[in-house]
Amino acid sequence: MKDIIKQVALQNGVSEEEVRKEMQKTIHEAYLQKSPTFINMFGDKEPSVEEFLKIVAVNVKGVS
Repeated sequence: MKDIIKQVALQNGVSEEEVRKEMQKTIHEAYLQKSPTFINMFGDKEPSVEEFLKIVAVNVKGVS
């Protein structure tokens, strides 16, 4: 998962820390919305960036 964060940072000319910070902020905002899709994927907890990426990757892989 660190490779994904590193790649996004390089593509956007920012630090890995900045990417992680923005991702966690966005995950937090999604968590607060309590959408059925979010709850279905993550339960009633706010995932870390790594947990989020891992679960989304598994779900996207399963869709194709």
